[in-house]
Amino acid sequence: MKQFIWTIVKCLLFWLVFFFVGRTLFLIVYHSHLHGIAFVEILKCYPHALRLDISTACYLLVVPTILLVMKLCFKTQWLNRLLHATMLIELIVCSLVLLGEICVYGEWLTKLSYKILLYLRHPMEIIATATYGQLAGGVLTVILLVTAFFMLYKKFVFCNFSPVKKCYLKAPFTLIVCGALIVLGMRGGLDAIPITQSSAYFSRHDILNDASVNPSWNLAYSFLYFGDLDADKFHYMDDEKAEEIFANIRQCEKDTNINIINQQNVNIVIILLESWSADLVESLSGTAGIAENFGRLEQEGILFTRTYANGHRSQQAICSILSGFPSVPMYDITDNQDKYRHLPSLSQKLMDKGYHTSFYFGGNLDYGNIRSFLLHCHFDTIVEGKHINSKIPRGKLGIHDQYMFQLHHDALNRMQQPFFSILFTASSHSPYDQPKNTPEVAIECEETPYLNSAKYCDYWLGKYFDSVRNEPWYKNTLFILVGDHSHPTHIKKEYHFSAAYQHVPLLFVGEVIPQALRGKQIDQVCSHVDLAYSILQQLGINNHEFCWGKNIFNPYAPQFAFYEAWSGFGWIRPNAEYANFTHEYSFEYGIGDSTLFPLLNQEGQAYLQKLYKTYFEY
Repeated sequence: MKQFIWTIVKCLLFWLVFFFVGRTLFLIVYHSHLHGIAFVEILKCYPHALRLDISTACYLLVVPTILLVMKLCFKTQWLNRLLHATMLIELIVCSLVLLGEICVYGEWLTKLSYKILLYLRHPMEIIATATYGQLAGGVLTVILLVTAFFMLYKKFVFCNFSPVKKCYLKAPFTLIVCGALIVLGMRGGLDAIPITQSSAYFSRHDILNDASVNPSWNLAYSFLYFGDLDADKFHYMDDEKAEEIFANIRQCEKDTNINIINQQNVNIVIILLESWSADLVESLSGTAGIAENFGRLEQEGILFTRTYANGHRSQQAICSILSGFPSVPMYDITDNQDKYRHLPSLSQKLMDKGYHTSFYFGGNLDYGNIRSFLLHCHFDTIVEGKHINSKIPRGKLGIHDQYMFQLHHDALNRMQQPFFSILFTASSHSPYDQPKNTPEVAIECEETPYLNSAKYCDYWLGKYFDSVRNEPWYKNTLFILVGDHSHPTHIKKEYHFSAAYQHVPLLFVGEVIPQALRGKQIDQVCSHVDLAYSILQQLGINNHEFCWGKNIFNPYAPQFAFYEAWSGFGWIRPNAEYANFTHEYSFEYGIGDSTLFPLLNQEGQAYLQKLYKTYFEY
């Protein structure tokens, strides 16, 4: 058993050494891209890559571990030959992936991904584009790498143990224990959120993040989640017709703007409210007594009564708000670095104007690969649960809202103005284990725990505003409160693909808003996608890159909202809403003026077709 355990450990170390060498080779080949980056920061690639390297190694250890367990019961040499063959095949594959990434990075400036499938359909074209020297060098590098490491494996890793007594009883137990440890390594530990590329991201320099992400893990993940991307998916009509309909949808009767900011260089603070449905807010046809402090703040600001989330998950909201790009059905763009690198960034636009930018969240930003997306957006400061004093009380998914509100307040006090900061709450997400130190709702239903968590968040939201309004920077700050996505409630029993389900609150509040506009409600149909465009419009900053959004402070702006609905779309107009999707079966859904349904279906199809075409071509 000691030999068995030591062999498993050596196999793990073997792969970690292989990944170390591969990463070093990548950095040496692209040393010219490292110009201006401190050597200390380059070295950080290695510790930040460790978790993802361990996860990859655990996947590679599955078959060898099974063979080693079998050796506890059998003395035959065929198991050794199988083990050698397995390690050799895995070495060849990982070496080819490493070399493939090194070869394409100089051309694509992205990691090897599912896109390689498109090129492997015509392998001779790939060969034809390379010189004889490149082909020979590539083949030689793979041969040397595989030979060197296979010899290393044979000399230092392989252990030809054979039991004196057959361990029929120990073998199943050993397999279960080893299997559990390997699965734990695969998912990156005991955290509620499995490991993603974000665990390796740490720098504002793309090449360092690319070097940190294990190429084999990244390629396998890309195949699994994006390998079925197809240019013809969501293709309903001729592209020319779709473009024409899309242009008509966005036609603006008059280009004007209601200026809601009465001074220059205002600070911008977005409070992203986890799972906040419009049903929590009394003025949005919700129930009184849940979001009382939100209701109080409405009197000091501008409430949009018809705001809709573009998706059903937090990472979709964060992407839509920061990049102005709609959620794509079936594919979260934050999971695909090849795609989101083409998107603009609200944070970057504000940084270019001298803003200090920050993002605060009490949980784990590995979820939805959010950390890597935020690094793409070039936030100056990104703070998550692991960066915060471990003594601060937290629940299963992160630090409770009351403590994050106080922490964010303290951070803003230290921040250089003008600043742009996002605080993402967490307590109104299941399992709703927030402290029971605030009043609870007088509603008994299946969703009572959720409602109580929202009331808890609202209570401390009120305390937050009571405290920050005494700070000198408050008078120069615009706060934007918006729900990231909706949630079932005691009122809302609609299907999660309906427009009513997507309805979320959106409130602009602060002393920078002219007195005449405070307490105003705007009934314009809008969505997360419109926020970046509208904020930049208010600040007088060029917003042409955010071409999917519209100015919600233009009374003449076209009124529509798109949202993803599984493998289809939802489309909202002022007088009707329509959804069309396929998920195991086709489904159509409409509310409002039924005579408009054919038109809404055509508009939604044209919008989704252009959206997916843009996404696919990124």
